[in-house]
Amino acid sequence: MLIVTVTVISLLVSVTHQLLMFDKVEDDHPCLLAMCDQDSGCVPLGCSVDQFDRIGCGYFRLNIYQFQQCYQPGKKDEDTENEAWMNCAQDYQCSASCIRTLATKFRVKCYGKSECETIARIHDGGANGCRDRGTIGYWKRVRDSCGPECNKPIFTRHF
Repeated sequence: MLIVTVTVISLLVSVTHQLLMFDKVEDDHPCLLAMCDQDSGCVPLGCSVDQFDRIGCGYFRLNIYQFQQCYQPGKKDEDTENEAWMNCAQDYQCSASCIRTLATKFRVKCYGKSECETIARIHDGGANGCRDRGTIGYWKRVRDSCGPECNKPIFTRHF
């Protein structure tokens, strides 16, 4: 039932977004923008199934597991988890915040990697993305897209 509901929602979102024109997001860190561009052309696409049979939606192809692990940003009390996930995935700032939260949460597993490589590989491969050779291709596409701008700090440090 959940898959049918998500599929119907994703089809509606996909059709709606195909009828509308969206400007690309340009005001953010070059690494996140490169990831967004790799994932969706940096427009809020509908949902599709990835190579791991997960449904990913929006700017970063955010899946429900990522949304759960980043503490469900933007979820209102009256929202179901699926509604909140879809809303976040279709909102650039919300989904980028989720991606940053996941990278911050799991970056200790990426010792010796740049901040951009860390965030890209965790986004692509989950908590152990930096240890998964399958995430190297995604990282290289992101790196090639943003070039030396990838080296700017991403993580905010609070003292």
